[in-house]
Order: sequence, then C-alpha cells, then structure tokens
Amino acid sequence: MYWFKDISITRKLTMIVMATSAAALLMAGAATIIYERVTFPRNLARHLASLADVVGNNSAAAIMFNDENAAAETLRALQATPNIMMAQVYRKDGGVLASYVRVGDPMATLSAAETGISQETIAADHVDIFRPIFLRTERVGGIGLRSDLTEAKARLGAYAQTWLAVLFVSLLGALGIAAILQRVMSLPILNLARVARRISNEHDYSQRAVKKTGDEIGALVDGFNEMLTQIEARDGALKQAQGELEKRIRDLQREVAERQRAEKGMAEKTVELQRSNAELQQFAYVASHDLQEPLRMVRSYTGLLARRYQGKLDADADEYIGYAVDGARRMQSLINDLLSYSRVGTQGRELTAADCEAVLANTLVSLKMAIQESGAKVCHEPLPTVRGDEVQLGQLFQNLIGNGIKYRRDGPLVIHVACRPEGSQWLFSVRDNGIGIEPQYYERIFTIFQRLHAKERYPGSGIGLAICKKIVERHGGKIWVESELGKGSTFYFTLPPVGAN
Repeated sequence: MYWFKDISITRKLTMIVMATSAAALLMAGAATIIYERVTFPRNLARHLASLADVVGNNSAAAIMFNDENAAAETLRALQATPNIMMAQVYRKDGGVLASYVRVGDPMATLSAAETGISQETIAADHVDIFRPIFLRTERVGGIGLRSDLTEAKARLGAYAQTWLAVLFVSLLGALGIAAILQRVMSLPILNLARVARRISNEHDYSQRAVKKTGDEIGALVDGFNEMLTQIEARDGALKQAQGELEKRIRDLQREVAERQRAEKGMAEKTVELQRSNAELQQFAYVASHDLQEPLRMVRSYTGLLARRYQGKLDADADEYIGYAVDGARRMQSLINDLLSYSRVGTQGRELTAADCEAVLANTLVSLKMAIQESGAKVCHEPLPTVRGDEVQLGQLFQNLIGNGIKYRRDGPLVIHVACRPEGSQWLFSVRDNGIGIEPQYYERIFTIFQRLHAKERYPGSGIGLAICKKIVERHGGKIWVESELGKGSTFYFTLPPVGAN
C-alpha cells in the first residue's frame, strides 16, 4: 500500500469510489448466486412434489386395475417438462407398474419405493422425489420423479450475465460520480495545496485560499487562512525584530570597535603609566638616596654653626640659623619618608606565610616607648597567618597604631586590633578612641604628603597612610577608614589568606 499514499488525491478518490462500488456489487452478486444455488434445489423439490401429487392422482385408477398402458400414458405427459429425467409408478408392494425415461438417460429405481414414505433427495446433479399414491385414504402405490439441475445452471448463468452487465454499468456510474466528487471535494483541497505550495515558494503570507463550501473542507480552509494570518503577523514582527537586531548588532559592532580602540589606547597608556611609575619610583628612590649625602652635610654644618655661633651674633642671626637647622631636619625626614614609600614597590620581599601575631608583637616592641609615654592601652584579638611580606606588614601595623597614638585626645587611649574572615580574605581593623576624622577627608588622608593638621601640633610628613595604602594594595587588598569626629577612627584593610594567588 506504499504506492497508494504517493498518488494524487484525485486518483485516490476515483480508486476509492470504484473499489467501493465494485466491492459492493461483488458482494451483492455473490450473495445472489449463493442464495440461488442454495434455494433453487429446494424450490425445485417442492415443484416436483406438486407435480408428483398430480401425476399420482391421475395414476391411482391404473394402479388399482394394474393397467400398465394407462399408467405409461399418464407418465408420457411428463415429456412437456424437459428437466424430468425419469418417472416411475409403483404398485403397493413396491414393484414398478410403468416407467418414463428421457432420451439418453439411464433407468433407476428409487429406494423409497419399498417403504412407501414421502422422501426427497437433493444430489449434486439431480433431485429425486417419491410420493405415495392414495385412493381415498388407502395407499395403493407410489410415484417417483427425478429432475436434473440444468434450469438452475441456466438461471445462474443468466444471473452472472445480468450481474456483469450491472457491474459494468455501475462502474461507469461510479466513474461519473467520482468525477463529480472530484469537483466537489478534491478541487478545494487541490486549490488549498496550490496556495500552500505558492506560499512556500514565494514566502508571501498575504495570500489566502478561497472558501467554496461550508463543510469540513470549508472549515479546513478557514483554519488554513487563520493560520496564515497569524504567520503573517508573526513574520512581520519577526522581520521588524530582525531589523532591530541587525541595527543593534551594527551598533554593538561599532561600540566593540570603539571599545577595542579605547582598550588598545588604554593598554598603551597603562603600559606607559606603569613604565612612568616604575621610572618615578626609581627616580624617587635614587633622588631620595642621593640627596641623603648633601643633606647630611648641610645639616652637619648648620648644626656646627648653631653650636659655634649661638649667642655670638645678633638675634636675627640666631633665628636664621634656627630656621636653617629645622629646615634641614624636616627635609631629611621628608627624604627618608619618600625613600620608605618608594621601597614598598621596589624592595618588597616575596609574599609568603606571615604570622600576624608575631608581626604585631614585634611592632608593639618597636612602639614600646611611645605607648608608655602616651599611656595607651593596645589590645588585640587572635590574628591569623596570611600571605604577605612580614617587614611591610610590620610597617603597616606600626603606622596605623602610631597614628592612633599621635592623634589622641585627652583621656585614656585605647587601641584595639581585630580580624575576621570576609569572603575569600581576612578583614583587619585597627580602632582607636582618638580625635576622629571628618568624612570629607576619608580619601585625602591616603594621598602622599597630605596633612589635616599643622606640623606644630601633630608632627609628621603626611606620608604614613599613603605607605599603608601602597602596602595593602601590593598584597591584593584594600584599605579604608570609618570615623566619627571627637570619638575615634577605625581603619579597615584586607589581606589574602595563605595559599591565595
């Protein structure tokens, strides 16, 4: 049946109508022939029984008088019935009184003649009938008839010819009906298929199929057209979205190109900046290092002048010498601080496991004198081991605790060092109850040489917190401050754990 599914719907419809008609006619013809083949012998037997009764009644007198000629004469009347093969009249004892045989047929004796009982026998090619003959109420003999089935064959042949003629005419009618059905049923479907094929080839979803019927095919056309309406709307929205997407892609490509150019320029500037920073750090280190010797000479000779000529010159000279000595001292302090700042990036050690407990302990030893003089109380929570440079971490703790001691207010000074895990890093805090910092200066205090107070009140170069920021950033962390003026400050910074890259 695979070939059937690939043929056109027109041929399918024609074949279905023809096959249905032929099958119906075949079944009707077969049923008629079978019915005729089964019922005709029985009908023939009933007809023979009636004929036997008639002939038997006419032969009753001949049997009573044993008149063979009269009986034979009665049987010869059966010649008018061509399908009668033979006939016999029997006496009461079963003997044959008279016989009739159709020309060419053999003579036979019916077995029922001896019993005298009515009987019919239907064979493949003939039908036998035996009927008893009564005179009034007494059985005086019997009669037997045998008929062939030539009439049945003739009837079946006539039926077959009629059926073939009906089949031929019916198939012609079915062919005409199929042609009509094609126009009614297949043409709308074929039109629908043509529209669908045209839409598929041209991608024009504005086309519509024509509805010609109000049946299921019409409903199919309505559904097809509704589907086309939805597809057309979605296609329009898709084209609009595609246009917007293409425009967006072009904009993104332009933005990416511009960003790539910007990133390239930024990378070049970053390399240049790194080189400039490296050169600046190297220059700061070299400059601060090379300035040490002439500055020591200036400071030495100004000190010598102060010791030798103090009080020997006028008051102005003593004041000028004091200015020179103080300027040389502050200049040396600034150069030393600048040298320390430059060494953070140029002379830092490799980052290894650093025990912050030990680092803090060494720091507190270094600050012992300042802690005693200020009366400060420095306490801390357990500190972890981090990945860092122990020397620079000591410098970090020293600057933050030293600032807490320097910028204290009246009253007991308490400095507390704590640490807790924060994400993938350790978060350290150094809290004091000093003078505090105003919020607008939170960022400024980490800038090199930026001071918030006069040097006469709080000595220093203003580079300590800048060094702290540089140390923390070298370790991959960040540092910030939270403070309240007059109540103290808390400096926070993060450091990586051991094993971090």
